[in-house]
Amino acid sequence: MSEAPDLHRSIEAAKSLRLELARTIAGDDEQALADTFDGETTLDAEIRAAVLTIEEDEIFISGIKARETELKARRARLEKRVEATRGLIEQAMVVANWPKLEMDIGTVSVGKATPRIEIDNESEVPTQFWKRQDPVLDKAGLGKTLRERQKALEAIAKLKTAEERAAALAALETEMPAIPGCHLETAGVSLTIRRG
Repeated sequence: MSEAPDLHRSIEAAKSLRLELARTIAGDDEQALADTFDGETTLDAEIRAAVLTIEEDEIFISGIKARETELKARRARLEKRVEATRGLIEQAMVVANWPKLEMDIGTVSVGKATPRIEIDNESEVPTQFWKRQDPVLDKAGLGKTLRERQKALEAIAKLKTAEERAAALAALETEMPAIPGCHLETAGVSLTIRRG
């Protein structure tokens, strides 16, 4: 990116960024979309606005995550309350010797419960009753191996003679053969935003 910036391309990029950002934020709101096109713009101003949008969205994400944690705890409390309330109703009906109660909102009945399983010692339970976890692809390990192989292939390509390259390639195929069913994709560029 050491070339001198092209003013025309910068303006076009700024307009495109403004339009796409407006579409992302406004969604179906035509008025909000139209309001984004008032006045001139520059690419640095549009990138600044986009970074501020990212910062605002990240603040919302943090708040939502905190709220999700709070709601999960609330759900657990409510589930316990439902279980406790069911137990209290069951106990009251057993004490009163009421096998069934019909009401306008539903019917409640008490019957013989299905026996529950309590595990005393998991290590003593025979293996036939254990379920194996579904296999999960180790993408981090796979990526590391693919990158190591790619680096080795690049080093081999720099060797001077065809004989050296052939020998090194044969050794690589023995030590680190190609992995079927996957490949490395050209990465392109990556954006990093540092704040403050």
